[in-house]
Amino acid sequence: MMNSVFKKHSQWYRHEVIYPFVLTFILAGFMPGLAKALAPQLQEKVTVSDRLVTLGDLFKEASLQSHAPLFRSPDPGTTGKISVQRILTAAKKHGLKLLQRPDFSMVTISRSSRLIELAVLKDRIRDRLEGKYASMDAKSQLVITIANQTKDLHLDASVQGQLDLSSIDWSARSQRFTARFDIPGSDTITLRGSASLMIEAGVAKHNIARGKPLVRADLELNLVKSGGRRTQRYASIDEMIGLSAKRSLQAGKPISLTDLEAPVLIHKNQLVTILLEIPGLVIRAEGKALASASKGEAVKVLNTQSKRIIHATARASGLVSVSLKQSFGSGT
Repeated sequence: MMNSVFKKHSQWYRHEVIYPFVLTFILAGFMPGLAKALAPQLQEKVTVSDRLVTLGDLFKEASLQSHAPLFRSPDPGTTGKISVQRILTAAKKHGLKLLQRPDFSMVTISRSSRLIELAVLKDRIRDRLEGKYASMDAKSQLVITIANQTKDLHLDASVQGQLDLSSIDWSARSQRFTARFDIPGSDTITLRGSASLMIEAGVAKHNIARGKPLVRADLELNLVKSGGRRTQRYASIDEMIGLSAKRSLQAGKPISLTDLEAPVLIHKNQLVTILLEIPGLVIRAEGKALASASKGEAVKVLNTQSKRIIHATARASGLVSVSLKQSFGSGT
């Protein structure tokens, strides 16, 4: 009987005294770590997608206060920093406290975005404007320059769907435009700039002196800005070979029709040969040119023998010809 009483007492002692004591001892060792693990923890780097930064964005285990707004987010696609002290002060107003202050002093906040490449918008504008340039061909290009936006655009991450080019105002005189893109469910983006028609035209490979006859090695074809109807360019190198520069030409500059002329074959005061050809007879005489002339141009020549002035035509360097209707003794 005594053994039975002792056994029951031992069971009671183990369940009511020893087990609770051991459990309390074990929990006492784990509780600080457990409490620390479940406590709010400030993150050093966070990424947000909304306009406002909340407690839940900045703190792990923010629990019921996670949706409470604290600060305004950076612009889409950008990053900002905010001091830990300012964050803790704002969080304290919502009843959130840290068990231990973090070992960093600043928190980096990045905002996600939807990237819209500026090149894509330029292509949309170019497609709309190309029909307005009647002189465009397979070799020409329309170059779009944006004046009020130089980088890709970052929109709110929630924006879905295509941007609609709702309107574009274009001036044929200034080649400037204003394009408006509607953002789905949001605002409008306005882009201002210019459209330059680039055409393939002849340019000088190097500086060319006035009066120099052009050869193929002097020339190349490049895309250059169209000068409009008032300025006509050479579209072929073959058109320019053999012509002379009316003025000095700069390397890389487009050559217009007014920059070149037929090469001067006869120079003023130059001694020339006067040629008269008739069937079965060729007559030559000496003369002095009274003006300069290119091939095929009329030029007055003084016959040095008769001292009379005759009308001739420049044929080659130092050579002019006279028609049957002219004679060496006729004058003006």
